[in-house]
Amino acid sequence: MHAPPAKLSSLPQALRQSLLPSRKPPTPCASVDSVATTQTRKQALTDLRRREILAAAIKVFGKKGFADTSVDDVAAAAKIAKGTLYLYFRSKEDIYSTALRQAIHELHALIAERLAAAHGLRQKLSLIVAARLEFWTDQKNLYRLIITVGREQKHRRQTHETLRAGHDSFVAIFEEAVQAGEIQPQPFDALAWAILDMIRGCNERRLDNLNPNTPQQDTTYITGIALQRLGLTEP
Repeated sequence: MHAPPAKLSSLPQALRQSLLPSRKPPTPCASVDSVATTQTRKQALTDLRRREILAAAIKVFGKKGFADTSVDDVAAAAKIAKGTLYLYFRSKEDIYSTALRQAIHELHALIAERLAAAHGLRQKLSLIVAARLEFWTDQKNLYRLIITVGREQKHRRQTHETLRAGHDSFVAIFEEAVQAGEIQPQPFDALAWAILDMIRGCNERRLDNLNPNTPQQDTTYITGIALQRLGLTEP
């Protein structure tokens, strides 16, 4: 008779290890970096599609007017299906609000870029006024929406927040000028609103072809009035 096979537990440890099936660590489906890269690409594509829809929507709003434009019109202008559009925006009101937020972000980035190389109140004030005049001159369709749709009750809060941010940017450079000893401390609230009102008036008249001045001419005039009010009449 043959002797019964030895139990595995009774064998030496080295021999037991050689007899056990090898276990390789599981191969991950994708590394963390590849997952992050994929997500980044998807987000980039999403952002690109949203910008394309916004650009198409602003054009058709400008041609037909906001009230007379349907979601179908926007989808057709963007060359996508209506259902696809709803993957990115809930409604045409959502499109307007998003377009305004994006434009304001771009405007603030433009102003920050110009101010980075500016010195002194005169130059800073002139650069901000010019940026606001030039930017909205290039964004006529959206600006027309702001002065129409933006004044409706459901959009009024966003419009006010946008104006308040502009007001605060002027107050900030005035207060910086006080700290630098360029001007005396004084109330800046009314002057900041007045500057914004002058800029808005120039933009609206230019929109209706009633303003013969260039943005640079308007900049010189508005800046001169503001500097005079601040007590800086001499260069």
